[in-house]
Amino acid sequence: MVRLLPPTGDDTVNCGIYILDLGHFSERRMKYEIEFYLHCDWVDHRLAKESHMLDRANQIWFPRNDMGKPIQIWTPTVQFNMAKDVETSGEYLYGRWDGTVTKFARYTLTSKCHMMLGAYPLDVQNCALGMNLLEGGRLVWGPKTEWFLDEHKPPVVVRSSGINAQFQLVKAHAFSYVNSHTERGKNCVYAVSTCDFRALEEECLLHDCISADKLGTAKCDMCNYYGNCTSGGAEITCDAKAVDQATGLGIFTSGQIRFALVRRFNFHLIQTYGPTLTTVAMSWMSFWVNPEVVPARVSLNVVTVLTMLTQTRRVESFPEVSYVRAIDVWLFACQWFVFVSLIEYGVVHYYIRSDSKAMEKSYHVSDVSQTEGRGCCKTLTQKEKALRHDYAARVWFPVCFVLFMIGYFGYYVIDYVKYTTGAI
Repeated sequence: MVRLLPPTGDDTVNCGIYILDLGHFSERRMKYEIEFYLHCDWVDHRLAKESHMLDRANQIWFPRNDMGKPIQIWTPTVQFNMAKDVETSGEYLYGRWDGTVTKFARYTLTSKCHMMLGAYPLDVQNCALGMNLLEGGRLVWGPKTEWFLDEHKPPVVVRSSGINAQFQLVKAHAFSYVNSHTERGKNCVYAVSTCDFRALEEECLLHDCISADKLGTAKCDMCNYYGNCTSGGAEITCDAKAVDQATGLGIFTSGQIRFALVRRFNFHLIQTYGPTLTTVAMSWMSFWVNPEVVPARVSLNVVTVLTMLTQTRRVESFPEVSYVRAIDVWLFACQWFVFVSLIEYGVVHYYIRSDSKAMEKSYHVSDVSQTEGRGCCKTLTQKEKALRHDYAARVWFPVCFVLFMIGYFGYYVIDYVKYTTGAI
């Protein structure tokens, strides 16, 4: 079999992806699924025909001869790294008389994503889609030919119905760099572009453009192409011309798109933070119940403790990690506050029982002698001490929990807010 050589001169292959679906993120498997169209174009001057460029410059032709049989045209070999279960469909190739060749294909694959869950569920994840361009050609993100009728030719486009319910896509960084099969440390970055998706996603959600009946309408038309893409945004470590001259054995170019994803917090606010906060507040109601009504106080405290244990077990389905997550800190603190409220009643009940025993021993003492014994500096009885414990707990338990919440969210929300507001 004769191997076709890549075109000489400008061997740049411009690629872009149109994301149809980005989701199914699994913290346990550390993977996600993505479905997209891959659009790549390049110029092969061997296919150019000057006689047709004047009157049929924009005419599209397909790689077949007069007999309808396919002809051989050089195409770059695309390989996705860190991916499995790669499925390809709808692949076709066409060209123009100036030598421009366009390859279009639809891919569905599962890719790895090493998630750091220390700030879960207030975490920001960076998942990457890597692609190697083998057998020649220099990969650059951003197609030159038509890209869904968008004149800006962004390297990353997201369909509005592909908006994920688990994460919000904040940014996408497209890197182009050199790799080597034989030399370690050969890789260098020669092109970078960044796409911002925050504002336009909010607009698409405002008009309910993820619904099937709204797709294609005038308000939702641009939601299929949203994203503010610009060049730069990261350090470039080598020049593109140096890449063209690096023709050593084993040299190939690669591309990587890194998705900056912010976890949507509303689900966890409703399912975890809201119920546990309510349970902690319910445990404070015991401070307002008469401490002498033992069944009421004990029942209320025990119910809140058991409820917190049930809430804690709801997050056990996540993978075991060697570090503490934000959700673990929250649940432990809530469980600790509920448990301490139970201990507080144990102390109060001890004072009340001590006061009852003291009253039984001193019932024969006259009222006059009791009054003389107290004098101007009254000594608190055990029951009064118990009531003062309850009075203090009514204030200090909520105050301490509010201080904990300020420290907790102040520590974990910093990166979360920076990404959602565009500071990063």
